[in-house]
Amino acid sequence: MSDAGFWRTNLSRMNSVKNRPTNLLFLFVIFFTAATISGCGSSSDGASGAISFEKISDNGVILSIDDVKAAGWKRGKEYDVEGLTGAEAAYLGFWSPPGLTSLNYEIRIYPSHQAAVEQGTPFAEEGTGENAVLDAEDAMWPEGVHDRRVVVGGGSRGSQNPLYFDYVILNNLVILCEGRTSEHAIERCTPFVTLLLVEGA
Repeated sequence: MSDAGFWRTNLSRMNSVKNRPTNLLFLFVIFFTAATISGCGSSSDGASGAISFEKISDNGVILSIDDVKAAGWKRGKEYDVEGLTGAEAAYLGFWSPPGLTSLNYEIRIYPSHQAAVEQGTPFAEEGTGENAVLDAEDAMWPEGVHDRRVVVGGGSRGSQNPLYFDYVILNNLVILCEGRTSEHAIERCTPFVTLLLVEGA
C-alpha cells in the first residue's frame, strides 16, 4: 500500500473508533512510528522517503479552539493578536504524541482558509525555520517571540535557536510545529493534524 493509501485507510478507521480512546491511542502509536521510520528513510534515487503530507490543506470546516482542545491540546497562554494581520486569536499550548513528552504547538486562528494562507503565511514564515526572527525588535509581530526560541548549549555559551522549524495550515488554522529541522517538525505535526481532522469532521 502506498503512503497516501496508508493514511487514507487508517484515517477512515480512526473515524470509526473516534469514541474509543484505547483504540485511538493505539492507532496513533502506529501512525507516529510509521512517520518516524519513513522520515528517516530514503529511496534508492536519494529522494526523501517521508510520508506524503499536505502542508496546506482545507476540507471546508472552520475550526475553533474548542476543536483543538478536543484533540487533547492543552492551552498554555493566549497572545494579543494586535499586529498579527487577519488573525482572530493566537495561543501557545502543548500536546503529547504517544510515547513522547509534551511538544509545543502555537495555534493561530483565522476567519477562513483563504485568510490563513494569504495573511497568515508571512507571519508563519517569519516565526519558523532556520531564519526565524527571534528578536522582538525585528519581528513584524513581536508578541510571543521569546516563546518561539530555545537556548541550545546552556549557560552563557548557549545559543538561541528557533523552537518551531516549520508550520502547517489546516483549514483556517496556522499551526507552528516544534522540531529540530523542517522535516522533523512536520513529522511531529502529522499525528496532531490527523487527529484535528477527525475531531473537526
